[in-house]
Amino acid sequence: MELKTVLLTAFSLLCLALPNNAQSITSISGKVVNSNGDVLVGNALLLTPTDSTIVAGTSFFDGKFELENLNAKRFLLKLTSLEFQDTYINLEFEGQTAINLGDIVVEEASTELEEVVVVSKTPLVRQRPDGSIEVKVANTTLATSTSAEEILSKSPGILVDENNGINIFGKGDAVLFVNGIKISNERLSTISPSNIDKIEIITNPGPRYDAEGNVVINIKTKRNTEEGSKGTLKNYYSYSAFAGYDNRTDIDFSFRKSNWGINANYGLLIGNDRWLKTTTRTRDEVGDFFSSDIELDWLYEQNNFSNYSLGIQYNISDDSYVSVEYSGAYEAMGGDQLSDNTIIDTEEGRYNSVLKMDDLNRKNILNLNYSTQIDSLGTNLFVGGQYASYKNAFDNWINESSTIDEVETASRISNAGEGDIQIVSVQVDYTKVYLNSSLEMGGKFSYVNNTSFTDFFNLEDDGTPIKDTDLSNSFQYDEKVPAVYLNFSKRLNENTNYSFGFRTELTAYTLFTSVDGGAVIEDNYLNVFPNASFDVKLSGNTNAFLTYASRIRRPSYETLNPFVIYQDEFTSIRGNPNLQPSRIHSFEIGSTHKDWNLKFGYTYTIDRITRAAFQLENESREYVLQSINFDREHAFFATLTRNINLKWWQSINNISVSYNDLIDDTDVFEIRENEPSFYFYSQNSFTIRNWCTIYVTGWYLSDLQDGIYLRKNQSTVNIGVEKRFWGDTLKCNLDFNDIFQGIRADGNYRSGTTDIIYGNRFNTNYIRFSAFYNFGKLKKTNYRIKKVGEAENERTQ
Repeated sequence: MELKTVLLTAFSLLCLALPNNAQSITSISGKVVNSNGDVLVGNALLLTPTDSTIVAGTSFFDGKFELENLNAKRFLLKLTSLEFQDTYINLEFEGQTAINLGDIVVEEASTELEEVVVVSKTPLVRQRPDGSIEVKVANTTLATSTSAEEILSKSPGILVDENNGINIFGKGDAVLFVNGIKISNERLSTISPSNIDKIEIITNPGPRYDAEGNVVINIKTKRNTEEGSKGTLKNYYSYSAFAGYDNRTDIDFSFRKSNWGINANYGLLIGNDRWLKTTTRTRDEVGDFFSSDIELDWLYEQNNFSNYSLGIQYNISDDSYVSVEYSGAYEAMGGDQLSDNTIIDTEEGRYNSVLKMDDLNRKNILNLNYSTQIDSLGTNLFVGGQYASYKNAFDNWINESSTIDEVETASRISNAGEGDIQIVSVQVDYTKVYLNSSLEMGGKFSYVNNTSFTDFFNLEDDGTPIKDTDLSNSFQYDEKVPAVYLNFSKRLNENTNYSFGFRTELTAYTLFTSVDGGAVIEDNYLNVFPNASFDVKLSGNTNAFLTYASRIRRPSYETLNPFVIYQDEFTSIRGNPNLQPSRIHSFEIGSTHKDWNLKFGYTYTIDRITRAAFQLENESREYVLQSINFDREHAFFATLTRNINLKWWQSINNISVSYNDLIDDTDVFEIRENEPSFYFYSQNSFTIRNWCTIYVTGWYLSDLQDGIYLRKNQSTVNIGVEKRFWGDTLKCNLDFNDIFQGIRADGNYRSGTTDIIYGNRFNTNYIRFSAFYNFGKLKKTNYRIKKVGEAENERTQ
């Protein structure tokens, strides 16, 4: 094991083992007076910030109160009386266990009160009673990322790469939501990284969420609740020896006055990116020897990667709003795709190609939302609609050359095409809140139309184009998914909660492809997805939970489309229109004690979707990268997490182990012995008095052997320094990312009679300088408490 891996593992274990006594609030006291200094009569109630559960309470008759025998880091203190306006104070542990608030001046009952907040630094990660976690992005080292995808890749437990997409360690594929509304992966680039407040990783989501995917990642964007105007100008400059430079500039602006709120942002990324892929394919059977060594080098030129949004919200009343938001992206990509392939079979040859990229993506999304709170308990109605358009056009020129027995040949190919995805969705969510229970119900209808074509032309010596009908094709896909859900939650007592529900989705689709003379595939299927959860507070610092969720993983539009994507003369990527959706059953059990969290999980997947290289029939040299269904997969995992929140040091540390058993019924792949995989993650921030903050983040992922694929270990260590000037007006960051160049996606497997070894290197080792300038002036507004049940219904523009 390499030195950096040993050090990272030892540091994670040390953080997990460190004691954390006397790091919580044990008592709260104060004296309640009016503006004249007169003592008042009333009640002091201590609530949990997450769900407003009453933890402790006392009455006071001479203004003085004291709440003792406490043991938590965060409380919401409510002061209530007929003599004064209800007052709420957020309290967070800041190194002092006994908090004395002194004189608390409250307003008379007929006047409004401004919020009084006592806060400390925001914890990096918060564990929830149901096992899901919340990762803070704003004002952390994650905020220096130049894309939403980069933020995800640096978050605990999230694995991102070009081949496998976005995954959660031990759980599998993740589906993206923004503020509780499902989005496609194509929309991720339209989200400004500077506009992200936090990320919720929901490993066993309830029926309110679409049943798609193993895990839900819900990206929560920032909201300005104070009057006035505020803006932020940010610039990120990155350089790597591997890819070169890139520069991103973001400007965010928000304005709020009376019932109106406006948010806008614009981001521009220009510069270079790179992805280097190597593949070795070998067949060594009697009468069938073949060897191919391929190097693919994508040298991307990001000529103009712009994202933009404008949102307007009107608050009809204190409890109702209507909002509309437009967001989009314009992505002009150039550069080269270089391929070098040396083949040895009956002869030895070297085959090269240069693909000149000319690619344009245009993304446009429109959201319209209405939300109203119906009663004081938090009964809520939400109605939302979304229209999204993703258009892609490309016009690539390919120059091929080959050298066989010192004889050189050359050819030219033109490849042009377009893709157009249109998505329309409407959803209604209604939550009826009772005193100790709630009933959620709703429905959603989504429609997707995906149309595309690609044309290949072989150019004669005189430039005459001859269409290649074998590679050229057109594709159309229409999908309709109506869905309804119901979920009932109940608090049995102050320590015990349970919920159960279901979601029903009817999927109907029609697929047309011109490949192999043309074919139309139609199908529809009805699925019911039950869900259940149970959690209990065992003591003031300890709780346990048990959850079950059933899900579905539909094939992406790209994996269904038999569209030919050129890699080299003998390799292409094609979709599989015969893919079936995966069906998933997931169980989790766990417990939280103070700053410790332990969780176990098991996931059973039917028709697991994965991708591999296959030799084309009757073709000794040609291979296609394509997704297929495996019979099933068993996946087990265990995770131990420890949070540290001191005045000078904040840390999240995670140690996980997973065991995957992928079962193949195609008789195509070689079955190997399974081995467990280990994952270590540690994110730390150190405050050096008032001078600067140092960030250290690292993770290590061991080899993963699931019975078919071997994915080799990878790791990273990132260090950053942050310095603030003139308060929070100017902030500068210097980041050193993936210092030891340990992030990679390497592995091997056997497909048919072919042994395949692959390696991938990405643009992760870089130096970045960031500067953030805040401008504008905000005015404090009156505090509005979030009622019980409102948190799950929150939607933004």
